[in-house]
Amino acid sequence: MRTDTMLFARDVVATSRWYQDFLGMQSGHGGSEFEMLMDGDTLLLELHEIDADHNHGVSTTTPLGHGVLVFVHVDDPRAALGRARELGIEVLSDLQYNEQANMTEFTVRDPNGYAICICKSHWT
Repeated sequence: MRTDTMLFARDVVATSRWYQDFLGMQSGHGGSEFEMLMDGDTLLLELHEIDADHNHGVSTTTPLGHGVLVFVHVDDPRAALGRARELGIEVLSDLQYNEQANMTEFTVRDPNGYAICICKSHWT
């Protein structure tokens, strides 16, 4: 079993570029209505135009990102935080060790208001 995450975006192209510039994800589809962000052959995240005809039955009139926290696992969260600061990305919580999750993490806000937790698990 596995899950995929799709986020609604006001501007798919700009949001895709944000994830590519910040985290090094690669475009696997491209386009103004739908994007698949990849790491090699692995799908990491899908983006969907908020005003596209097909919305999967999800309301897009409520605030985007409300109640959602997306985790992105990286090898070096400290370097990712440096990159976030270099790009002027809004940091919601600074780098910290989360004892309950056994992860080093920090949280940013993406261009559409989603909270994105950048983390590294310390589970073996």
